[in-house]
Amino acid sequence: MEKPTVSNADNSAFSRGVDAASGSMHRAIDGAADAASPAIKTMSASAHNTVDKMASGVNYAADALATKGTQLHHLQQQLAESTRGQVRSHPLITLGIAAAGGALLSIWLTRSLVGRNTN
Repeated sequence: MEKPTVSNADNSAFSRGVDAASGSMHRAIDGAADAASPAIKTMSASAHNTVDKMASGVNYAADALATKGTQLHHLQQQLAESTRGQVRSHPLITLGIAAAGGALLSIWLTRSLVGRNTN
């Protein structure tokens, strides 16, 4: 079985990247505010607040996606184990279903190719 695609290390690296980008935006806002009037400084404070909210939202979304990815991985493992058990306990039925599916797929593909060649 494969491991979940998002590990805690990946998630923390992503968070560090978001924090770095957030810090860069804060420095740019500070630089613009230092060169401007008090009205601009008020707008600068508002921009800082917005950047902080955006960074928080991105981190929350990344954490939620990592959690869901882990849950889906566990569900996949359970489904694979259940399917393995069914195949082992009913091998002839499994072979019959596979043969019927292969025959239906063959018929469908043959008709699809014949239909294309006549046009």
